[in-house]
Amino acid sequence: MNILLINPPGKISFVSPPLGLLYIAASLKEDGHNVSLVDYNLEKISDDDLGQIITEKKNEAVGISVVTPKVYGAMELAKLIKEKFPEIIVIAGGPHATLMPEEMMKECPAIDFIIQGEGEIRSKELFSKLESKTDYSEIDGLVFRKSGQIINNKVKGYIADLNALPMPARELVDIKRYASKLKTSVYPATTMMTSRGCPFRCIYCSKPVTGSRIRSLSPEKVLKEIEELANKYGIKEIIFYDDSFTIDKPRVMKICDMIIERKIKMRWQCETRANLVDQEMLNKMKESGCYLIAYGIESGSDRVLAILKKGLTKEQIRKAVEMTKKAGIQVLGYFMLGIPGETEEDIKETIKFSKELNLDFAQFSIATAYPGTELYRIAKQNNKITSDWSKSVYALGGKPLISLSDVSVDKLYYYTKKAYSSFYFRPAYIFKKISSIKSINDLVYTIRGLFTLLKI
Repeated sequence: MNILLINPPGKISFVSPPLGLLYIAASLKEDGHNVSLVDYNLEKISDDDLGQIITEKKNEAVGISVVTPKVYGAMELAKLIKEKFPEIIVIAGGPHATLMPEEMMKECPAIDFIIQGEGEIRSKELFSKLESKTDYSEIDGLVFRKSGQIINNKVKGYIADLNALPMPARELVDIKRYASKLKTSVYPATTMMTSRGCPFRCIYCSKPVTGSRIRSLSPEKVLKEIEELANKYGIKEIIFYDDSFTIDKPRVMKICDMIIERKIKMRWQCETRANLVDQEMLNKMKESGCYLIAYGIESGSDRVLAILKKGLTKEQIRKAVEMTKKAGIQVLGYFMLGIPGETEEDIKETIKFSKELNLDFAQFSIATAYPGTELYRIAKQNNKITSDWSKSVYALGGKPLISLSDVSVDKLYYYTKKAYSSFYFRPAYIFKKISSIKSINDLVYTIRGLFTLLKI
């Protein structure tokens, strides 16, 4: 079949390659389907442009990725496609579609199917059934209509062996155009995932697509993909988007050893938790090219960290940052304001803590309750929920619609701006950043960061 995958229009705070769609595209191509991809985050596409693409590609089916802040854009797109091309099969997937499938089907009759959870295998099964005109009603994770009723086949499980999946079909997009949008130290750069799932229980996070059990690519498969990125696409830096990249120390050590042994010159950064690092691993990561780690710190109050169910203390965070800096790796700290039960004093303590930690970078966001999270349940109980998902807040986004805490929306917005200004415009910080500039890449990275801050 001729299939078009779409990353729909909507509010986002950053642009990066749509890895989820590229994984699905690769799986569908394995089965002989002709797959193309349109990303509204990267392209300015009019309704007429989309119609022309569908006509030229002779698309028989369209798959739309749906995250919560872009749900309205996705549904409007589905309606538009169905109105212009009523014979086309419209499929939705992604986190929001997985969490609220029946609501989406009711609100948007243009959607024929929703694929919940991981889409690689389920999409292959669905298109196989559609092509052969055989019964698809037993596919797990599939939502569809039958005799006017919405049928929801619950997700039974997750992909056990990620090594069996093909690498993302990056040939469908212009990686270097995305690279210019990424916050990296060298060009070109791209993103990569080496594991799925997260076993931790932070109340602001949901894992509808990948689940709670960690499943990882083998070090050998990771290296194969790194080498392809370097040799085929000329990539010089990778952002690993795993939820907790360092959760399996032996695996991380082997990946690093293989990068070093093969003399691969690749800078890289990752995200992880403060309780999942030690000095030995950090030193090895640095040796293999890691130059930045982002930690989810969230708060400068142990009481608020307990509310968030982070399973971390300020002391653990301090120690992790100290070890990371000792290894020569830069640190980015993520912080969250407006948590239920948080006071203005807690917020002030968070801002103070961010400056005490000797971080290289800090990012402050206002807490948002997404469906499927414990935070959403708490906010709903406290009558602090709105169904207008278009007003969801990102770290560098606009004003929030609601406050989940007893601190007002206006004050949260004030404290967010104060956090950025007091962190980045300290004389000591400015002097440190100027002193750290050793190359043209460092200078460009610093200037790009400054322009980002000036937009806040």
